[in-house]
Amino acid sequence: MFNKVLLAGLLMLTFSEAEDSFSSERLIGIEVGYASAETQTTSRSSSKKDVEVGFRIGAQNDDWRTTLVGNIAKSNDHKYQKAMITFDKFVWQSLYEKDNIVFKPYIGGHIGWIKHTVDETTENGMLYGAEVGLVWNVLDEIDFDLGYRYSVTNLDSLDSLDAVTMGVNYIY
Repeated sequence: MFNKVLLAGLLMLTFSEAEDSFSSERLIGIEVGYASAETQTTSRSSSKKDVEVGFRIGAQNDDWRTTLVGNIAKSNDHKYQKAMITFDKFVWQSLYEKDNIVFKPYIGGHIGWIKHTVDETTENGMLYGAEVGLVWNVLDEIDFDLGYRYSVTNLDSLDSLDAVTMGVNYIY
């Protein structure tokens, strides 16, 4: 219960501060990724590879991006749901700029909540980790995002998650 209250408080604080700092660009988007989950049970250790899908909503300026991300993945005996806050720092603004197409590499971190179900057993817990990627801004309103995200959990049955994600964001 304390984890959920802490996460809700962090969300409210983040987005109330983000309104002042990031009022020029808000974004909403979708993402799809190829994820690998390192699971631990009492009898075995295994790695599950799944496709995860999700959404994102947030705000950004020339230097920073803050987003609320939700993802789900499901296979035969294994599924998870994640809700995270991500903080990304754009390393430089224009690695290459031509015809108003801008590349922005980033590095960042995330913290959030995860619900993991394996073999009819469900656990809830926290996750945190790091991410790197590249944003390709093709129009003033649209950008593409290619990234890698690594997460560690405090669950007994799930050690870590990593995912290569592709996303499309609408900037308004």
